[in-house]
Amino acid sequence: MMGKILENRPLARGYYRMSFEADFAEARPGQFVMLRVGLTHDPLLRRPMSVAGFENGVCTVIYRSVGKGTAILAEIREGETVNALGPLGNWFDPPSDAKKILLVGGGIGVAPLRFWHRRNGGKNAVAYIGGATKEDILCKEEFAQTVITTIDGSAGTRGLITAPLVSALEGAYVLACGPKGMLKAVDDLCKEYGATGELSLEERMGCGFGVCLGCVVDTAAGKKRLCVDGPVFKTGSVQWQF
Repeated sequence: MMGKILENRPLARGYYRMSFEADFAEARPGQFVMLRVGLTHDPLLRRPMSVAGFENGVCTVIYRSVGKGTAILAEIREGETVNALGPLGNWFDPPSDAKKILLVGGGIGVAPLRFWHRRNGGKNAVAYIGGATKEDILCKEEFAQTVITTIDGSAGTRGLITAPLVSALEGAYVLACGPKGMLKAVDDLCKEYGATGELSLEERMGCGFGVCLGCVVDTAAGKKRLCVDGPVFKTGSVQWQF
Protein backbone atom coordinates (compact mmCIF):
# COMPACT_ATOMS: atom_id res chain seq x y z
CA MET A 1 0.00 0.00 0.00
CA MET A 2 1.28 3.47 -0.91
CA GLY A 3 0.34 6.13 1.63
CA LYS A 4 0.82 9.88 1.47
CA ILE A 5 2.98 11.25 4.25
CA LEU A 6 1.19 13.87 6.33
CA GLU A 7 3.95 14.49 8.87
CA ASN A 8 7.59 13.51 9.30
CA ARG A 9 9.28 15.58 11.97
CA PRO A 10 12.03 15.26 14.58
CA LEU A 11 11.01 14.45 18.15
CA ALA A 12 14.51 14.57 19.61
CA ARG A 13 18.05 14.08 18.35
CA GLY A 14 17.86 11.09 15.98
CA TYR A 15 14.19 10.34 16.67
CA TYR A 16 11.27 11.09 14.34
CA ARG A 17 7.50 10.83 14.23
CA MET A 18 5.81 10.06 10.91
CA SER A 19 2.09 10.00 10.09
CA PHE A 20 0.75 8.72 6.78
CA GLU A 21 -2.54 7.84 5.14
CA ALA A 22 -3.17 4.13 5.71
CA ASP A 23 -5.66 2.28 3.56
CA PHE A 24 -5.58 -0.89 5.64
CA ALA A 25 -7.39 -2.44 8.60
CA GLU A 26 -7.59 -0.65 11.93
CA ALA A 27 -4.37 -1.19 13.89
CA ARG A 28 -4.32 -2.16 17.56
CA PRO A 29 -1.75 -1.15 20.20
CA GLY A 30 1.23 -3.50 20.00
CA GLN A 31 0.94 -4.23 16.28
CA PHE A 32 3.51 -3.05 13.75
CA VAL A 33 3.89 -2.08 10.10
CA MET A 34 6.63 -2.78 7.55
CA LEU A 35 7.77 0.34 5.71
CA ARG A 36 9.71 1.01 2.53
CA VAL A 37 10.38 4.42 1.04
CA GLY A 38 9.32 5.15 -2.52
CA LEU A 39 9.28 2.65 -5.39
CA THR A 40 12.86 1.33 -5.29
CA HIS A 41 14.23 -1.83 -3.64
CA ASP A 42 17.31 -0.16 -2.17
CA PRO A 43 17.48 -0.94 0.69
CA LEU A 44 15.88 -4.28 -0.10
CA LEU A 45 14.10 -5.09 3.15
CA ARG A 46 11.27 -3.16 4.71
CA ARG A 47 11.71 -1.72 8.21
CA PRO A 48 9.41 -2.98 10.99
CA MET A 49 7.97 -0.18 13.13
CA SER A 50 5.54 -0.29 16.03
CA VAL A 51 2.34 1.62 15.49
CA ALA A 52 2.29 4.68 17.77
CA GLY A 53 -1.22 5.76 16.81
CA PHE A 54 -4.05 5.04 14.40
CA GLU A 55 -6.98 7.42 13.99
CA ASN A 56 -9.34 8.11 11.08
CA GLY A 57 -7.23 6.17 8.59
CA VAL A 58 -3.97 7.84 9.62
CA CYS A 59 -1.14 5.66 10.95
CA THR A 60 1.62 7.13 13.14
CA VAL A 61 5.02 5.56 13.80
CA ILE A 62 8.02 6.66 15.85
CA TYR A 63 11.47 5.66 14.64
CA ARG A 64 15.16 6.27 15.18
CA SER A 65 17.54 7.04 12.33
CA VAL A 66 20.27 4.42 12.81
CA GLY A 67 21.03 3.01 9.35
CA LYS A 68 20.58 3.47 5.62
CA GLY A 69 16.86 2.69 5.52
CA THR A 70 15.82 4.92 8.40
CA ALA A 71 18.20 7.67 7.25
CA ILE A 72 16.35 7.73 3.92
CA LEU A 73 13.05 7.72 5.78
CA ALA A 74 14.10 10.75 7.82
CA GLU A 75 14.72 12.77 4.65
CA ILE A 76 11.33 12.35 3.00
CA ARG A 77 8.84 15.18 3.20
CA GLU A 78 5.13 15.76 3.59
CA GLY A 79 3.28 14.92 0.40
CA GLU A 80 5.70 12.16 -0.62
CA THR A 81 4.72 8.52 -0.24
CA VAL A 82 5.71 5.53 1.84
CA ASN A 83 5.11 1.87 0.99
CA ALA A 84 3.42 0.26 4.00
CA LEU A 85 2.44 -3.31 4.84
CA GLY A 86 0.25 -3.88 7.87
CA PRO A 87 -1.00 -3.94 10.46
CA LEU A 88 0.91 -7.08 11.46
CA GLY A 89 1.33 -9.24 14.54
CA ASN A 90 -0.66 -9.50 17.73
CA TRP A 91 -1.40 -6.76 20.25
CA PHE A 92 -1.52 -5.83 23.92
CA ASP A 93 -4.52 -7.41 25.62
CA PRO A 94 -4.51 -6.73 29.36
CA PRO A 95 -7.38 -8.15 31.42
CA SER A 96 -10.35 -5.81 31.66
CA ASP A 97 -10.29 -6.00 35.46
CA ALA A 98 -6.62 -4.97 35.82
CA LYS A 99 -6.61 -2.33 38.55
CA LYS A 100 -3.04 -1.09 38.08
CA ILE A 101 -1.27 -1.03 34.72
CA LEU A 102 2.39 -0.07 34.38
CA LEU A 103 3.64 1.01 30.95
CA VAL A 104 7.40 0.45 30.74
CA GLY A 105 9.26 1.82 27.73
CA GLY A 106 12.77 2.54 26.58
CA GLY A 107 13.60 4.65 23.50
CA ILE A 108 11.27 3.94 20.57
CA GLY A 109 9.68 1.26 22.73
CA VAL A 110 7.45 4.07 23.95
CA ALA A 111 5.57 3.98 20.62
CA PRO A 112 3.08 1.14 21.25
CA LEU A 113 2.61 2.30 24.85
CA ARG A 114 1.66 5.76 23.60
CA PHE A 115 -0.89 4.11 21.31
CA TRP A 116 -2.33 1.97 24.11
CA HIS A 117 -2.57 5.00 26.41
CA ARG A 118 -4.35 7.10 23.78
CA ARG A 119 -6.72 4.29 22.84
CA ASN A 120 -7.61 3.45 26.45
CA GLY A 121 -7.55 6.89 28.04
CA GLY A 122 -4.66 6.00 30.32
CA LYS A 123 -7.02 4.53 32.91
CA ASN A 124 -5.12 3.29 35.98
CA ALA A 125 -1.83 3.49 34.05
CA VAL A 126 1.55 4.92 35.02
CA ALA A 127 4.26 5.25 32.37
CA TYR A 128 7.85 4.36 33.31
CA ILE A 129 10.14 5.77 30.62
CA GLY A 130 13.88 5.22 30.60
CA GLY A 131 16.81 6.15 28.39
CA ALA A 132 20.52 6.82 28.29
CA THR A 133 20.03 10.62 28.13
CA LYS A 134 17.18 13.13 28.03
CA GLU A 135 17.20 12.81 24.21
CA ASP A 136 15.93 9.24 24.61
CA ILE A 137 12.87 10.24 26.66
CA LEU A 138 10.03 10.43 24.16
CA CYS A 139 6.36 11.44 24.43
CA LYS A 140 6.47 11.95 28.20
CA GLU A 141 3.94 14.79 27.97
CA GLU A 142 1.40 12.44 26.37
CA PHE A 143 1.02 10.24 29.45
CA ALA A 144 -1.15 11.15 32.43
CA GLN A 145 1.40 9.90 34.99
CA THR A 146 5.10 9.36 34.35
CA VAL A 147 8.26 8.18 36.09
CA ILE A 148 11.46 9.12 34.23
CA THR A 149 15.01 7.81 34.57
CA THR A 150 18.17 8.39 32.54
CA ILE A 151 21.54 6.73 32.91
CA ASP A 152 23.35 10.09 32.88
CA GLY A 153 20.81 11.87 35.09
CA SER A 154 19.96 14.51 32.46
CA ALA A 155 16.22 13.87 32.95
CA GLY A 156 14.34 12.39 35.88
CA THR A 157 16.26 10.17 38.29
CA ARG A 158 19.73 8.87 37.50
CA GLY A 159 19.77 5.13 36.82
CA LEU A 160 17.78 2.39 35.12
CA ILE A 161 14.00 2.42 34.80
CA THR A 162 13.81 -0.91 36.62
CA ALA A 163 14.89 0.72 39.90
CA PRO A 164 11.69 2.74 40.57
CA LEU A 165 9.59 0.02 38.96
CA VAL A 166 10.28 -2.45 41.77
CA SER A 167 8.17 -0.67 44.39
CA ALA A 168 5.13 -0.53 42.08
CA LEU A 169 5.04 -4.14 40.86
CA GLU A 170 2.88 -5.71 43.54
CA GLY A 171 -0.57 -6.34 42.09
CA ALA A 172 0.36 -4.70 38.78
CA TYR A 173 -0.09 -5.72 35.17
CA VAL A 174 2.88 -4.65 33.03
CA LEU A 175 2.96 -3.66 29.36
CA ALA A 176 6.57 -3.18 28.24
CA CYS A 177 8.49 -2.46 25.04
CA GLY A 178 12.11 -1.51 24.52
CA PRO A 179 15.63 -2.92 24.25
CA LYS A 180 16.04 -6.64 24.88
CA GLY A 181 18.14 -6.11 28.02
CA MET A 182 15.45 -3.90 29.55
CA LEU A 183 12.71 -6.39 28.69
CA LYS A 184 14.61 -9.28 30.27
CA ALA A 185 15.14 -7.22 33.42
CA VAL A 186 11.42 -6.36 33.55
CA ASP A 187 10.54 -10.02 32.95
CA ASP A 188 12.82 -11.13 35.78
CA LEU A 189 11.34 -8.53 38.15
CA CYS A 190 7.79 -9.58 37.31
CA LYS A 191 8.68 -13.15 38.24
CA GLU A 192 10.43 -12.08 41.43
CA TYR A 193 7.62 -9.81 42.64
CA GLY A 194 4.66 -11.82 41.40
CA ALA A 195 3.52 -9.40 38.71
CA THR A 196 2.17 -10.43 35.31
CA GLY A 197 2.06 -8.69 31.97
CA GLU A 198 3.06 -8.57 28.33
CA LEU A 199 6.34 -7.76 26.57
CA SER A 200 6.56 -6.39 23.04
CA LEU A 201 9.86 -7.48 21.48
CA GLU A 202 11.83 -5.52 18.91
CA GLU A 203 13.78 -7.53 16.32
CA ARG A 204 14.99 -7.20 12.75
CA MET A 205 12.82 -9.14 10.34
CA GLY A 206 12.64 -9.77 6.62
CA CYS A 207 9.09 -10.41 5.47
CA GLY A 208 6.77 -9.58 8.37
CA PHE A 209 4.37 -12.48 7.83
CA GLY A 210 6.21 -15.62 8.94
CA VAL A 211 7.80 -16.96 5.76
CA CYS A 212 11.49 -16.03 6.04
CA LEU A 213 12.00 -17.28 9.65
CA GLY A 214 14.31 -14.33 10.27
CA CYS A 215 12.75 -13.36 13.59
CA VAL A 216 12.45 -16.65 15.49
CA VAL A 217 12.22 -16.33 19.28
CA ASP A 218 12.79 -19.13 21.81
CA THR A 219 9.87 -19.51 24.22
CA ALA A 220 8.68 -21.99 26.82
CA ALA A 221 6.32 -23.35 24.13
CA GLY A 222 9.09 -23.76 21.55
CA LYS A 223 10.32 -21.55 18.74
CA LYS A 224 7.93 -18.76 17.73
CA ARG A 225 8.01 -16.27 14.87
CA LEU A 226 7.99 -12.79 16.32
CA CYS A 227 6.14 -11.33 13.33
CA VAL A 228 3.09 -13.62 13.51
CA ASP A 229 3.17 -15.19 17.00
CA GLY A 230 4.27 -11.86 18.51
CA PRO A 231 5.59 -9.26 18.82
CA VAL A 232 3.73 -9.36 22.16
CA PHE A 233 4.48 -12.27 24.52
CA LYS A 234 3.34 -12.97 28.07
CA THR A 235 5.84 -12.38 30.85
CA GLY A 236 7.63 -15.59 31.79
CA SER A 237 7.29 -17.11 28.32
CA VAL A 238 10.44 -15.88 26.53
CA GLN A 239 13.71 -17.80 26.85
CA TRP A 240 16.15 -14.94 26.52
CA GLN A 241 19.15 -15.28 24.21
CA PHE A 242 21.90 -12.64 23.91
